[in-house]
Amino acid sequence: MAAPTDVPARPSAHPRQQVPTPRDAARAGLRMRHRLGVVAIIASATAMGLAGVFGRMSTPPGAVIGEALTLGRMTVGALGMLTILAVGRRLGALRRTRLSWSVVLGGVFLGLSLATYLSATVLTDLARAVALHYLGPVVATVLARIFLKERANGPELTSVVISFAGMILAAGLIEADPLDVSDQQLFGDVLAAVSGVLYGAALLCYRYRADMPSDVRSFWNFTFGGLGTAGMVLVTRPDLSGMTAQNWVWAVGFFLVCGLLALGLLVLAGKHLRAVELSALSYWEVVVAMLLGALAFGELISPLGWAGAVLIVVGAAVAVASSRRRIARVPAGAAPAPVETTG
Repeated sequence: MAAPTDVPARPSAHPRQQVPTPRDAARAGLRMRHRLGVVAIIASATAMGLAGVFGRMSTPPGAVIGEALTLGRMTVGALGMLTILAVGRRLGALRRTRLSWSVVLGGVFLGLSLATYLSATVLTDLARAVALHYLGPVVATVLARIFLKERANGPELTSVVISFAGMILAAGLIEADPLDVSDQQLFGDVLAAVSGVLYGAALLCYRYRADMPSDVRSFWNFTFGGLGTAGMVLVTRPDLSGMTAQNWVWAVGFFLVCGLLALGLLVLAGKHLRAVELSALSYWEVVVAMLLGALAFGELISPLGWAGAVLIVVGAAVAVASSRRRIARVPAGAAPAPVETTG
Protein backbone atom coordinates (compact mmCIF):
# COMPACT_ATOMS: atom_id res chain seq x y z
CA MET A 1 0.00 0.00 0.00
CA ALA A 2 1.48 3.32 -1.04
CA ALA A 3 2.24 5.83 1.64
CA PRO A 4 -0.03 8.81 1.59
CA THR A 5 1.57 11.84 0.11
CA ASP A 6 1.37 15.25 1.71
CA VAL A 7 -1.04 17.35 -0.27
CA PRO A 8 -1.03 21.05 0.57
CA ALA A 9 -4.40 22.22 1.81
CA ARG A 10 -6.31 24.23 -0.71
CA PRO A 11 -7.24 27.71 0.45
CA SER A 12 -10.88 28.10 1.29
CA ALA A 13 -12.92 29.82 -1.38
CA HIS A 14 -14.59 31.79 1.38
CA PRO A 15 -11.97 32.98 3.85
CA ARG A 16 -13.21 33.50 7.35
CA GLN A 17 -14.12 37.12 7.86
CA GLN A 18 -13.63 38.91 11.14
CA VAL A 19 -16.96 40.01 12.57
CA PRO A 20 -16.82 43.58 13.88
CA THR A 21 -17.47 43.89 17.60
CA PRO A 22 -20.01 46.31 19.08
CA ARG A 23 -17.10 48.46 20.16
CA ASP A 24 -15.75 48.60 16.60
CA ALA A 25 -19.20 49.57 15.28
CA ALA A 26 -19.54 52.29 17.90
CA ARG A 27 -16.13 53.68 17.04
CA ALA A 28 -16.86 53.63 13.31
CA GLY A 29 -20.12 55.51 13.86
CA LEU A 30 -18.47 58.11 16.06
CA ARG A 31 -15.59 58.57 13.61
CA MET A 32 -18.01 59.11 10.74
CA ARG A 33 -20.08 61.65 12.64
CA HIS A 34 -16.98 63.38 13.93
CA ARG A 35 -15.49 63.61 10.44
CA LEU A 36 -18.76 65.05 9.13
CA GLY A 37 -18.80 67.62 11.93
CA VAL A 38 -15.20 68.69 11.29
CA VAL A 39 -15.77 69.12 7.55
CA ALA A 40 -19.01 71.02 8.21
CA ILE A 41 -17.50 73.51 10.67
CA ILE A 42 -14.43 74.21 8.50
CA ALA A 43 -16.63 74.82 5.44
CA SER A 44 -19.01 76.93 7.53
CA ALA A 45 -16.19 79.01 9.05
CA THR A 46 -14.70 79.59 5.59
CA ALA A 47 -18.04 80.79 4.21
CA MET A 48 -18.62 82.88 7.34
CA GLY A 49 -15.20 84.46 6.86
CA LEU A 50 -16.48 85.88 3.57
CA ALA A 51 -19.24 87.78 5.41
CA GLY A 52 -17.10 90.85 6.05
CA VAL A 53 -16.17 91.22 2.38
CA PHE A 54 -19.73 90.62 1.16
CA GLY A 55 -21.07 92.95 3.85
CA ARG A 56 -18.74 95.80 2.94
CA MET A 57 -19.35 95.42 -0.77
CA SER A 58 -23.12 95.35 -0.16
CA THR A 59 -23.10 98.53 1.94
CA PRO A 60 -23.25 102.01 0.35
CA PRO A 61 -20.60 104.50 1.54
CA GLY A 62 -21.38 105.93 4.97
CA ALA A 63 -24.30 103.58 5.62
CA VAL A 64 -24.73 100.98 8.39
CA ILE A 65 -27.24 98.37 7.24
CA GLY A 66 -26.05 95.22 8.99
CA GLU A 67 -29.51 94.54 10.41
CA ALA A 68 -31.20 94.72 7.01
CA LEU A 69 -28.59 92.51 5.35
CA THR A 70 -28.87 89.94 8.13
CA LEU A 71 -32.66 89.93 7.80
CA GLY A 72 -32.26 89.14 4.10
CA ARG A 73 -29.66 86.51 4.95
CA MET A 74 -32.07 84.78 7.34
CA THR A 75 -35.07 85.09 5.05
CA VAL A 76 -33.27 83.57 2.06
CA GLY A 77 -31.91 80.84 4.32
CA ALA A 78 -35.39 79.95 5.59
CA LEU A 79 -36.84 79.89 2.08
CA GLY A 80 -33.90 77.80 0.86
CA MET A 81 -34.33 75.23 3.62
CA LEU A 82 -38.08 75.14 3.01
CA THR A 83 -37.41 74.39 -0.66
CA ILE A 84 -34.95 71.64 0.25
CA LEU A 85 -37.49 70.09 2.61
CA ALA A 86 -40.21 70.29 -0.03
CA VAL A 87 -38.05 68.71 -2.75
CA GLY A 88 -37.08 65.93 -0.35
CA ARG A 89 -40.74 65.46 0.63
CA ARG A 90 -39.93 66.16 4.25
CA LEU A 91 -42.34 68.99 4.99
CA GLY A 92 -44.17 66.63 7.31
CA ALA A 93 -41.09 66.58 9.53
CA LEU A 94 -41.74 70.24 10.38
CA ARG A 95 -45.14 69.34 11.81
CA ARG A 96 -43.93 66.26 13.64
CA THR A 97 -40.90 67.86 15.29
CA ARG A 98 -41.49 69.47 18.66
CA LEU A 99 -40.11 72.97 19.14
CA SER A 100 -38.39 73.97 22.36
CA TRP A 101 -36.83 77.01 23.95
CA SER A 102 -33.31 76.08 22.77
CA VAL A 103 -34.44 76.01 19.14
CA VAL A 104 -36.16 79.39 19.40
CA LEU A 105 -33.37 81.11 21.34
CA GLY A 106 -30.65 79.55 19.17
CA GLY A 107 -32.11 81.26 16.10
CA VAL A 108 -32.79 84.58 17.84
CA PHE A 109 -29.31 84.76 19.38
CA LEU A 110 -27.67 83.94 16.05
CA GLY A 111 -29.71 86.54 14.15
CA LEU A 112 -28.88 89.30 16.66
CA SER A 113 -25.24 88.22 16.74
CA LEU A 114 -24.77 88.34 12.98
CA ALA A 115 -26.58 91.67 12.68
CA THR A 116 -24.32 93.38 15.24
CA TYR A 117 -21.22 91.72 13.77
CA LEU A 118 -21.99 92.83 10.24
CA SER A 119 -22.45 96.44 11.38
CA ALA A 120 -19.15 96.18 13.26
CA THR A 121 -17.26 95.15 10.08
CA VAL A 122 -18.19 98.51 8.52
CA LEU A 123 -17.14 100.56 11.55
CA THR A 124 -13.82 98.92 12.51
CA ASP A 125 -11.07 96.77 10.99
CA LEU A 126 -12.32 93.51 9.52
CA ALA A 127 -9.78 91.38 11.39
CA ARG A 128 -10.62 93.02 14.71
CA ALA A 129 -14.37 92.71 14.17
CA VAL A 130 -14.24 88.99 13.39
CA ALA A 131 -11.80 88.35 16.25
CA LEU A 132 -14.04 90.03 18.83
CA HIS A 133 -17.00 88.17 17.35
CA TYR A 134 -15.11 85.00 18.17
CA LEU A 135 -15.29 85.63 21.86
CA GLY A 136 -18.37 83.47 21.22
CA PRO A 137 -16.65 80.06 21.22
CA VAL A 138 -14.99 80.82 24.57
CA VAL A 139 -18.36 81.88 25.97
CA ALA A 140 -19.91 78.69 24.59
CA THR A 141 -17.22 76.51 26.19
CA VAL A 142 -17.79 78.12 29.61
CA LEU A 143 -21.59 77.90 29.33
CA ALA A 144 -21.41 74.25 28.20
CA ARG A 145 -19.43 73.47 31.34
CA ILE A 146 -22.07 75.19 33.51
CA PHE A 147 -25.29 74.02 31.86
CA LEU A 148 -24.36 70.79 30.07
CA LYS A 149 -21.63 69.62 32.46
CA GLU A 150 -19.31 69.08 29.48
CA ARG A 151 -15.90 68.57 30.98
CA ALA A 152 -13.03 69.44 28.71
CA ASN A 153 -9.84 67.44 29.16
CA GLY A 154 -6.36 68.92 29.16
CA PRO A 155 -5.74 68.83 25.40
CA GLU A 156 -9.21 70.25 24.67
CA LEU A 157 -8.70 73.17 27.04
CA THR A 158 -5.24 73.68 25.59
CA SER A 159 -6.71 73.89 22.09
CA VAL A 160 -9.18 76.60 23.12
CA VAL A 161 -6.50 78.60 24.95
CA ILE A 162 -4.15 78.39 21.95
CA SER A 163 -6.93 79.40 19.54
CA PHE A 164 -8.03 82.28 21.78
CA ALA A 165 -4.47 83.54 22.07
CA GLY A 166 -4.18 83.33 18.31
CA MET A 167 -7.38 85.35 17.96
CA ILE A 168 -5.98 88.09 20.24
CA LEU A 169 -2.80 88.30 18.16
CA ALA A 170 -4.62 88.16 14.82
CA ALA A 171 -6.94 90.98 15.89
CA GLY A 172 -4.01 93.24 16.71
CA LEU A 173 -5.44 93.91 20.16
CA ILE A 174 -2.01 93.73 21.80
CA GLU A 175 -0.44 96.19 19.37
CA ALA A 176 -3.40 98.59 19.36
CA ASP A 177 -3.00 102.02 20.99
CA PRO A 178 -6.15 102.61 23.09
CA LEU A 179 -5.72 106.37 22.72
CA ASP A 180 -5.61 106.17 18.91
CA VAL A 181 -9.14 104.88 18.40
CA SER A 182 -11.93 106.95 16.92
CA ASP A 183 -15.45 106.96 18.32
CA GLN A 184 -16.61 105.04 15.24
CA GLN A 185 -13.98 102.33 15.74
CA LEU A 186 -14.80 102.09 19.43
CA PHE A 187 -18.49 101.66 18.66
CA GLY A 188 -17.61 98.99 16.10
CA ASP A 189 -15.48 97.15 18.66
CA VAL A 190 -18.32 97.22 21.19
CA LEU A 191 -20.78 95.86 18.61
CA ALA A 192 -18.33 93.09 17.69
CA ALA A 193 -17.89 92.11 21.35
CA VAL A 194 -21.68 92.03 21.85
CA SER A 195 -21.99 89.86 18.76
CA GLY A 196 -19.44 87.47 20.28
CA VAL A 197 -21.43 86.99 23.48
CA LEU A 198 -24.64 86.39 21.51
CA TYR A 199 -22.80 83.96 19.22
CA GLY A 200 -21.60 81.97 22.22
CA ALA A 201 -25.17 81.72 23.49
CA ALA A 202 -26.29 80.46 20.07
CA LEU A 203 -23.55 77.82 19.98
CA LEU A 204 -24.66 76.58 23.39
CA CYS A 205 -28.25 76.24 22.16
CA TYR A 206 -27.06 74.05 19.26
CA ARG A 207 -25.82 71.49 21.78
CA TYR A 208 -29.41 70.87 22.84
CA ARG A 209 -31.96 68.84 20.89
CA ALA A 210 -29.58 66.47 19.10
CA ASP A 211 -32.71 64.50 18.20
CA MET A 212 -33.87 67.16 15.73
CA PRO A 213 -32.90 66.56 12.06
CA SER A 214 -30.37 69.07 10.72
CA ASP A 215 -32.57 70.33 7.89
CA VAL A 216 -35.52 70.92 10.22
CA ARG A 217 -33.28 72.62 12.79
CA SER A 218 -31.76 74.83 10.10
CA PHE A 219 -35.20 75.94 8.90
CA TRP A 220 -36.28 76.98 12.40
CA ASN A 221 -32.87 78.51 13.03
CA PHE A 222 -33.25 80.79 10.02
CA THR A 223 -36.90 81.52 10.83
CA PHE A 224 -36.37 82.60 14.43
CA GLY A 225 -33.15 84.35 13.47
CA GLY A 226 -35.14 86.35 10.94
CA LEU A 227 -37.77 87.25 13.52
CA GLY A 228 -35.14 88.45 15.97
CA THR A 229 -33.39 90.49 13.29
CA ALA A 230 -36.70 91.94 12.10
CA GLY A 231 -37.13 93.41 15.58
CA MET A 232 -33.75 95.15 15.22
CA VAL A 233 -34.72 96.50 11.80
CA LEU A 234 -37.92 97.98 13.23
CA VAL A 235 -35.92 99.75 15.93
CA THR A 236 -32.93 100.97 13.87
CA ARG A 237 -34.72 101.54 10.54
CA PRO A 238 -31.60 101.24 8.30
CA ASP A 239 -31.59 103.41 5.15
CA LEU A 240 -31.36 101.28 1.98
CA SER A 241 -31.99 104.14 -0.45
CA GLY A 242 -28.32 104.42 -1.39
CA MET A 243 -27.93 100.82 -2.53
CA THR A 244 -26.92 100.44 -6.17
CA ALA A 245 -27.41 97.45 -8.48
CA GLN A 246 -23.86 96.36 -7.65
CA ASN A 247 -24.61 96.54 -3.95
CA TRP A 248 -27.66 94.31 -4.43
CA VAL A 249 -25.65 91.74 -6.43
CA TRP A 250 -23.18 91.45 -3.56
CA ALA A 251 -26.08 91.29 -1.11
CA VAL A 252 -27.63 88.32 -2.94
CA GLY A 253 -24.29 86.50 -2.87
CA PHE A 254 -24.07 87.29 0.82
CA PHE A 255 -27.54 85.82 1.44
CA LEU A 256 -26.67 82.55 -0.32
CA VAL A 257 -23.03 81.94 0.65
CA CYS A 258 -22.92 83.42 4.16
CA GLY A 259 -26.54 82.56 4.92
CA LEU A 260 -27.96 79.36 3.50
CA LEU A 261 -24.60 77.59 3.09
CA ALA A 262 -22.61 78.80 6.10
CA LEU A 263 -25.36 78.74 8.72
CA GLY A 264 -26.85 75.48 7.52
CA LEU A 265 -23.44 73.82 7.91
CA LEU A 266 -22.99 75.42 11.33
CA VAL A 267 -26.15 73.72 12.60
CA LEU A 268 -24.95 70.39 11.18
CA ALA A 269 -21.56 70.77 12.89
CA GLY A 270 -23.22 71.62 16.20
CA LYS A 271 -24.95 68.23 16.21
CA HIS A 272 -21.75 66.20 15.88
CA LEU A 273 -19.05 68.15 17.75
CA ARG A 274 -18.58 68.93 21.41
CA ALA A 275 -18.71 72.62 22.34
CA VAL A 276 -14.97 72.82 23.04
CA GLU A 277 -14.07 71.33 19.66
CA LEU A 278 -16.66 73.45 17.87
CA SER A 279 -15.07 76.47 19.54
CA ALA A 280 -11.49 75.69 18.49
CA LEU A 281 -12.37 74.90 14.87
CA SER A 282 -14.64 77.95 14.54
CA TYR A 283 -11.60 80.23 14.87
CA TRP A 284 -10.64 79.32 11.32
CA GLU A 285 -12.99 82.14 10.29
CA VAL A 286 -10.59 84.63 11.90
CA VAL A 287 -7.78 83.48 9.60
CA VAL A 288 -10.03 83.64 6.53
CA ALA A 289 -11.24 87.15 7.41
CA MET A 290 -7.72 88.35 8.14
CA LEU A 291 -6.41 87.13 4.79
CA LEU A 292 -9.39 88.55 2.90
CA GLY A 293 -9.02 91.89 4.67
CA ALA A 294 -5.42 92.06 3.47
CA LEU A 295 -6.16 90.94 -0.10
CA ALA A 296 -9.37 92.87 -0.71
CA PHE A 297 -8.93 96.02 1.39
CA GLY A 298 -5.17 96.32 1.89
CA GLU A 299 -5.34 95.82 5.67
CA LEU A 300 -1.83 95.14 6.93
CA ILE A 301 -0.99 91.89 8.71
CA SER A 302 1.73 92.31 11.33
CA PRO A 303 4.18 89.57 12.34
CA LEU A 304 2.07 89.05 15.48
CA GLY A 305 -0.98 88.69 13.25
CA TRP A 306 0.69 85.92 11.28
CA ALA A 307 1.73 84.27 14.55
CA GLY A 308 -1.90 84.43 15.66
CA ALA A 309 -3.04 82.71 12.48
CA VAL A 310 -0.52 79.90 13.06
CA LEU A 311 -1.74 79.48 16.66
CA ILE A 312 -5.35 79.20 15.48
CA VAL A 313 -4.41 76.39 13.10
CA VAL A 314 -2.41 74.64 15.83
CA GLY A 315 -5.31 74.94 18.27
CA ALA A 316 -7.69 73.37 15.76
CA ALA A 317 -5.27 70.50 15.13
CA VAL A 318 -4.96 69.84 18.88
CA ALA A 319 -8.76 69.76 19.24
CA VAL A 320 -9.20 67.27 16.39
CA ALA A 321 -6.40 65.02 17.69
CA SER A 322 -7.91 65.04 21.18
CA SER A 323 -11.31 64.01 19.86
CA ARG A 324 -9.79 61.16 17.86
CA ARG A 325 -8.14 59.82 21.00
CA ARG A 326 -11.43 60.12 22.89
CA ILE A 327 -13.26 58.18 20.16
CA ALA A 328 -10.58 55.45 20.25
CA ARG A 329 -11.37 54.90 23.93
CA VAL A 330 -15.14 54.51 23.42
CA PRO A 331 -16.40 51.54 25.49
CA ALA A 332 -18.17 48.52 24.01
CA GLY A 333 -21.84 49.08 23.35
CA ALA A 334 -21.56 52.87 23.25
CA ALA A 335 -24.00 54.54 20.89
CA PRO A 336 -22.47 56.40 17.98
CA ALA A 337 -24.90 59.28 18.28
CA PRO A 338 -24.13 62.26 20.54
CA VAL A 339 -25.86 62.44 23.89
CA GLU A 340 -29.30 63.92 23.39
CA THR A 341 -30.06 66.86 25.62
CA THR A 342 -33.60 68.14 25.81
CA GLY A 343 -34.44 71.77 26.10
